[in-house]
Amino acid sequence: MTQTQTNTSIKMISPTLHLYYYVLRNGMNEPVEELEKRRHFFNENLQKITSHLTSKNGENAAKFITLLPLQQDPKITGSVLDFSKIPTECKKNNNDRVYLTTGIINSRLAARRLNDTYLLRLTRYISSIEGQQSLNIFSNLSEHLSNLELELGQTVILAGILPDTTTLEQNRTIATHSLNQYYNQEIDTNKLITDEFLDSPFYIYTQSVEVKKSNKYSVEAIKLACVFLYKNETVETKSATAYRILQNLLLSYHKINFFYSQSLVLKTLLEEQYKKIECLTEDYAKQEWDSKKLKQIPQDSLKYYQRLSFLEDQAKLVEFNLKNYQECLQQIKDKTGYELPKFFQNFAGESEFYLEQMQANIAFLQPALHLYDKLMLSVQTQVSIEEAQRQENKSKKEAQLAQIFTGIGTAIAVGQLLTEPLIKTISQYLEPTQQNPSLKSLWLGTIFSICISLMVGFIISWIAYKWLKKD
Repeated sequence: MTQTQTNTSIKMISPTLHLYYYVLRNGMNEPVEELEKRRHFFNENLQKITSHLTSKNGENAAKFITLLPLQQDPKITGSVLDFSKIPTECKKNNNDRVYLTTGIINSRLAARRLNDTYLLRLTRYISSIEGQQSLNIFSNLSEHLSNLELELGQTVILAGILPDTTTLEQNRTIATHSLNQYYNQEIDTNKLITDEFLDSPFYIYTQSVEVKKSNKYSVEAIKLACVFLYKNETVETKSATAYRILQNLLLSYHKINFFYSQSLVLKTLLEEQYKKIECLTEDYAKQEWDSKKLKQIPQDSLKYYQRLSFLEDQAKLVEFNLKNYQECLQQIKDKTGYELPKFFQNFAGESEFYLEQMQANIAFLQPALHLYDKLMLSVQTQVSIEEAQRQENKSKKEAQLAQIFTGIGTAIAVGQLLTEPLIKTISQYLEPTQQNPSLKSLWLGTIFSICISLMVGFIISWIAYKWLKKD
C-alpha cells in the first residue's frame, strides 16, 4: 500500500485524540514566585488549547475556561477550573470536565491538580455516528497540540477503529501517516516502535525535548506519541478502563524521565566540584591561603551539600514514582486482562536501573563533604598560625618603635636639663675669670650634653624594650 493510497482510501471510525499534558505545580523548597511562574506557564498553554475550541453555541472556549485563583487550588487533588464562568451546556453535575463541540468534533477537557503536578487532560473525537473519516482528520483533532511548550512531559494517543482487516505493514503505514498529521511533518519511521495492546496494533514514537538549561547542561522531558488501532468497537470500549489508569501511569513515566534527566545534570555539576576540591586538597601545600580563601571554602561546601541533597531527593522521587508506575501496570493488567505494550513494561526495568545508578552516584559523591571539612580545618589551622606570626611580628615592630620613641624622648629631656649646667661648669673650669661663657665653652657644653643624652636615651630604650617584650 502506497502513501497516496493511505491518504485517499483508508478510513477510520471514531478517530480520537487523547492528550495528557503535565506541568510541575511546585518543586521542593521553592519560593512562592516560582509557584506563580509555573501556574502562569500552565495557564498560557491551557489558553493556547481553548482558543481553538468552541461551545455548542459557537462561543470561543478561551472566553469562559479559566483557572481558579492560586490560593483556591484544591489541597491535594481536584479540578483547578473555575466552573462558575462555564456555560451550563458545557458542564455536567459531579463531573470535572468541560464538554465542547466544534463542528463534528466533540471535546472533553479537564485541568486537575495531582499533588505537586498539574494535568491538562483533553479528549477530542468524532462520533461513529458521523461514519468513516479520513486519516487526515488527525490534523484537525491535534490543531496546535504538537507545538505546546513542554515542562514535565506530554503524551498523545491517536486512536480509532479500522473498519477493514489490514496487514501489519498497512497498519504501520497508517500509524506513520496519522503521526505525520499530528506533527504536521514527516516523522522518522526508524524510531516508530511496533507493539500491541488488547490484541490490537499499538505504535509508539518518542522524542526528547530540552525544557531548561542549568549552566551549560540541558534538562530534557519526553514527548510521547502513540497510535492505537482498535480492531473493533469492543476493544474501544475496553480501552476506556486503561485510559483512566494511564493518567497516573503516564504521570510517573514523565516524572521519572524528568527527574533522571535533572539528576544527570546535578551529577555532572557535583563531579566538577568534586574534582576541584580534590585538586585543592592535593595541591594544598602549593596554595597561598588567607582569610578570604578560608571564607570561600564553607560557601562551596554548602553549595555542594545543597546539590547533593537535591540529588538524594531526586532519587527518592524516582523510587516513589517507580512504585506507583508498577502498581498502575498491574492495575491495567487486572482490569483489562492484558499487559500494556512491552515499551511500558521495559520502562519499569529501565527505571530500576536509573534508580540504582542515582544511588551509586550519591554514594560516590558523598566523600567530597569530608574533603571539604578536612580542607577547611587544615586551612583554618594554617591561617591561624600565619595570623599569630603576623601578630607577633607586629608586636615586635611596635616594641621597637616604642623603644625608639622612648629613647628619643628621654634623650631630648636629658639634653634640655643638662645643657645649661654643663656649659656653666665647663666655662668656670676653663675660663674662671670671664663672667659669660665663651663660644668654646658653649660648644663643649653642647657636645657633652648630647653625648650624655644619647647614653641615657640608649639605656632607657633598652630598659623599655625589655619591659615591652616581657609583656
